[in-house]
Amino acid sequence: MTEGLTAAAVLLVAGPVVGAIGLTHPALFSVWSAPREKHLALVRAHRRAWVAINSGLTVATVVTAAGLTVLAGAVDVSAGPRAVLATVAVVYAIAGALWCAVLAVRTRTTPALAELVAAGAPTEPAENLLGATLGGLFGAFILATGAALVALGLTLAGSGVIAAPLAWLATLIPAVVLLSYLRSGDAIPGVLYLPTLLVGVAILLGWS
Repeated sequence: MTEGLTAAAVLLVAGPVVGAIGLTHPALFSVWSAPREKHLALVRAHRRAWVAINSGLTVATVVTAAGLTVLAGAVDVSAGPRAVLATVAVVYAIAGALWCAVLAVRTRTTPALAELVAAGAPTEPAENLLGATLGGLFGAFILATGAALVALGLTLAGSGVIAAPLAWLATLIPAVVLLSYLRSGDAIPGVLYLPTLLVGVAILLGWS
């Protein structure tokens, strides 16, 4: 294994791990499934943890994008697959920028909304407009990232960089997320960190 490939694998593993650390705060385990009022109350009561969660996911996205970029330049494949991997890295970085924008905005605005609600102040129409804007950015992120990760898995499966069962699993996960979003209009973004984590682990352990 070359140094470049090792560096790519380390980045692909480190990114999701960093992102997961912020999600471990027990007080916010239920924040994602809670109704609006409880969601806002939880964020208001644990603002630092809310900042840590969003900061961790931002770092995870940036580090993973870096890992995919290094992977595209370090992997020993022909020109065709290498071009696909380079395209994947570019698309992931662009989509990741949209996701980081969502994270940055909600880091500031969700606590602000929570304070308004706690004070009994009106939040409309600002809250509705904010939700529509973030929803559009989130949808673009899910669709672009999901498509990029499907292409990543298919390319790795065809080129034998990692073991075929693992490559197909890395393809299936984002495909399921895409289908879920297209059917329901929502998806769990954290799931999209699993394919790159799987690829990184497979490379580090030599599962090819």
